[in-house]
Amino acid sequence: MKKAIRVDQKDNVAVVAQDTLKGDIIDCGGLEVHATDNIPLGHKIALDQIEKGAFVVKFGVPIGRASQRIETGDHVHIHNLEDITGELCKVYEKKFREMGA
Repeated sequence: MKKAIRVDQKDNVAVVAQDTLKGDIIDCGGLEVHATDNIPLGHKIALDQIEKGAFVVKFGVPIGRASQRIETGDHVHIHNLEDITGELCKVYEKKFREMGA
């Protein structure tokens, strides 16, 4: 069985620790997920279904938004993940300014 690393319990993705083939069973800290795609080492696998427009969460924080519905076991990468860097910068800037910095 192949392995994946989930950093935070809020994460809806994990990082695969080996090259993964479609159909492989991935152990993610006791959660078993069946890969629906080939996933290269170091890339993300969906641990849950993620609806279009929902946040993709890694390290306990949003890292992007699903640009389409992502099924459990799917490869999560630029083909189904929208960059939200600008959006996050605005949120963090507002929080920073509210702290009086």
